[in-house]
Amino acid sequence: MRPFAAFSALLCLLCLLFPVPSAAQEEGLAIITSPAPAQTLIGVVNVQGTAASPNFQRYRLEYAVQGSLEPEWFSIVEIAQQVTNGTLALWDTTALPDGVYQLRLRVFLRSGAVLQTVVQGLNVINRSPTALPTLPQPATARATELPTLGPSPTPLIQQPPTSPPRPTIASLGLTPQPPSEGQRVASQAALVLQALQGAFCNGALFTLFAFALFGVYRLFQVRLRPRLRRWLSDGER
Repeated sequence: MRPFAAFSALLCLLCLLFPVPSAAQEEGLAIITSPAPAQTLIGVVNVQGTAASPNFQRYRLEYAVQGSLEPEWFSIVEIAQQVTNGTLALWDTTALPDGVYQLRLRVFLRSGAVLQTVVQGLNVINRSPTALPTLPQPATARATELPTLGPSPTPLIQQPPTSPPRPTIASLGLTPQPPSEGQRVASQAALVLQALQGAFCNGALFTLFAFALFGVYRLFQVRLRPRLRRWLSDGER
C-alpha cells in the first residue's frame, strides 16, 4: 500500500505544479442545422446553424466536391462575428455543376484551437431537365357500323305543267255574228278619213316643194340676172 500512496502523492504534486487548462476555456459550438445531410439543393441556399465560443475569434464556411480522398475546400464566407441559431451564409449554387457536395463549418478560437463540423451528401441540382407531365393518350375512336342500304328508288322525272289550251269560239259554242250596219259605216268612214289624211299630207309636201323651187328660182333670178345681162352686152361689143 505504501508504494501506491507514494505514487498518488507524487501525482497530486505534479498537478499543483503544472495546472491543466480548464476545459471550459475551450468550449464552443460549431453546428450546421440546415441543410441536412443528403438534402437536395437548388439555387441560393440559406445555411443556418451556430458558430459561438467564449474564446471566439472567427468562423469560416466552406464547400467541396464529395468523393475525393483529399477534397479541395472553397470558402463561402469568413466572418468575425458569432452566430447562434441563425444564418451563417447564403450559398449560391447556381454557378456550380450539378453533383454531390459537402459543407464544412470551422470555428477558430483565440487559443489557436479549431472547432469544426461537416455535412455530407448534399445534392446540387440546377440544370437537370425538368420532367414533363405525361399527357393522356387520346382514346381511339371505334368504327361505327353503318346500316346496310337497300336498293335506291328510281328517281321520278317530273314534266313541266302543260298550260291549258285557250278557248276558241267553236269550243265555247258561240256562232260568229255578221257586222251590223253601223259597224260597216264606221269602218268606211275610217277608211275615208285615212285617205283624206294621206292626201292632205301629200298636198302639204307638194306645196312645200313648190315653194322651195320658187325660192330657188327667185334667188337665181336676183343673183345671176345682172351678170347674165353684163355678159350679153359684152358679147355684142
